[in-house]
Amino acid sequence: MTKAVVPEMEKRGGGSVVIISSITAYIPGLGPYAVTKTALLGLTKNLAMDLAPRNIRVNCLAPGIIKTELSRMLWADKAIDKTLKESLLIKR
Repeated sequence: MTKAVVPEMEKRGGGSVVIISSITAYIPGLGPYAVTKTALLGLTKNLAMDLAPRNIRVNCLAPGIIKTELSRMLWADKAIDKTLKESLLIKR
């Protein structure tokens, strides 16, 4: 998608790309899912460096844990949940 919109952003004099990752990029335990989210962090860094000279900003959001079946192992165990919350600046 970024490849498709960058030429249009250049024509307009710049723009912003927002990539959505996940907190699982920073914590172990979800295997392939975490790997893909970590890859998005690397993609963001590389795109940011490549696109900055074209006045295109690139940021990545990594939302916290959303209670789903996939993330159950992170929130169902109260001790793990507490440890994760303590590692966050916002503490929730």
